[in-house]
Amino acid sequence: MQVVESGEFAVGKPPEEVVKVLSDPAAVARLIPGVGEVREAGGEYVGEAAVRLGHLSGKMKARFRYAEVRRDGVVVVGRAEGMQTTADFKIAVDVQPGGGGGSLVRWRFEGSARGLAASLAPSLVRDALRRIAAETAKNLAAVLS
Repeated sequence: MQVVESGEFAVGKPPEEVVKVLSDPAAVARLIPGVGEVREAGGEYVGEAAVRLGHLSGKMKARFRYAEVRRDGVVVVGRAEGMQTTADFKIAVDVQPGGGGGSLVRWRFEGSARGLAASLAPSLVRDALRRIAAETAKNLAAVLS
């Protein structure tokens, strides 16, 4: 099962400042709902995510890495495992100069899940992935404000 969501918004920071913020793993960790602090481990960043799937809630180990860091954006890929489920995600952010010295930020979230929860309650997992995408975008706008 896969979910793809995307959108765009304007911020008052120039593109280079936006990319600088997104190049900070701690800032990226704040984007992903339920993830607290992260630590570096073997070229990846590792943390724990609190996850809720309907009436089920638990912890998943989340890992992410930078697939790309460019002058005009970043791509982060990762995986969360736990609750007998594996979820892969990709967050791509492209930044273009906007009016008044600010930036236009375009984002795309791709998420997929497999495992017990995905097979037993696909609609709950799909809704959870969509909720994660929406919260990630909201957190992205807040981090960049």
